Amino acid sequence: MKYAFLVFFCALVCGCTLWQTSTYDTAPGASEEKEEETIDWVEHLRQLTLLREWQIKGKIGVRTANDGGSAYLDWSQSFDSFHLLLSGPLGQGSTIISGNPLGARLQNSDGIFLSDSPEQLVADHTGWEIPINHLLYWVKGIPAPDDEPTMTHNEKGLLSKLTQDGWTLSYDRYVDAMGQTLPRRIKLTKEDLKVTLVIKQWLPLRNGEGQ
Repeated sequence: MKYAFLVFFCALVCGCTLWQTSTYDTAPGASEEKEEETIDWVEHLRQLTLLREWQIKGKIGVRTANDGGSAYLDWSQSFDSFHLLLSGPLGQGSTIISGNPLGARLQNSDGIFLSDSPEQLVADHTGWEIPINHLLYWVKGIPAPDDEPTMTHNEKGLLSKLTQDGWTLSYDRYVDAMGQTLPRRIKLTKEDLKVTLVIKQWLPLRNGEGQ
């Protein structure tokens, strides 16, 4: 069960270089970040806060003091509802995690498990503290609204480091997609837990996704 969610944390995705980073695909029409003027952070934050429907595809790696692993990630977000598919070289088949403000559901080869909160569901089946609700914001390169953040920006005004709710996040790669500048690689650490998330594609949410 620990590996079932290894994928999801993603978020946690190893603070190690699990994957080469020279051959990422991006959504149609997306391009590598170009030299340009410093962004208006307040406007950037506003636009990404309003971006509430999207899909990402990529890889996630997780490492603790005792073990680690990686998986392919397909995450669809529709407002407050999410649908996360984890699959790959974990030997456990596919794991599906879905949820909304009313509760969460995890399905894998061992069965279906329910909880009032996605964080509690993950903790019960992996033993890890995973800030799922915060990741909704962090994956877009902005802080969550309910905890005071400490932020460092790069020369273009984008987040390069974020500390919030006991987690430290490093953003070192961005890509232009969906009319925004969005993270391509994020490293998250908290105590002995390290997660690396590599986003290969940012996509508009297709009809029917995330339901």
